[in-house]
Amino acid sequence: MDEAIRQVAQLSEGEQDAAAGALLDYVKHMRAIQLTDEQIAEVRRRRADPDRKLLSLAEVRARVERFGS
Repeated sequence: MDEAIRQVAQLSEGEQDAAAGALLDYVKHMRAIQLTDEQIAEVRRRRADPDRKLLSLAEVRARVERFGS
């Protein structure tokens, strides 16, 4: 988060306003997410897998579009 704030500080004032709004929306959304112990264990298991498949931004957007935002 600190790195994101440093990068935002380098933007023009108008871009800073837009970026700050987006960051606030993201943080609010992340606080609303609550995982069960089982879900946390699954996330940790997947992150530890060195052969895990990472998605491109286009693939993520397609999935969000398909499943709804």
